[in-house]
Amino acid sequence: MDQQEAIKIDYLKKKRQFEEKEDDIVFQRDQGIRDLEEIADRTHYYLKDYVPDQEFIIQAVHKLERLKDEVYEAAQHDRKQIEQEIEELDETYYREIRILSDQELAKKESDF
Repeated sequence: MDQQEAIKIDYLKKKRQFEEKEDDIVFQRDQGIRDLEEIADRTHYYLKDYVPDQEFIIQAVHKLERLKDEVYEAAQHDRKQIEQEIEELDETYYREIRILSDQELAKKESDF
């Protein structure tokens, strides 16, 4: 295996890890949202007959909605961070390939 191939394999491995990390973030976000929605549904279902002041239930549901927004924002922040890391990885990979190509070209020219 030559150097260029080793660099490519390492690059693809790291990129796959970032993509898996991003998939995990999306899965956790979706699971968190489902959990919050379930809590909201259960809160409303179980308390609607027992709490005379419906405003309390409405406030609780609104708080859960704000929590859902926070989950979306946190996931978006984490995904943007991963996108930046992938961009940096891409830049590093192409720079290393370019340097390697330049070195090989310089070596060929010096052999003449």
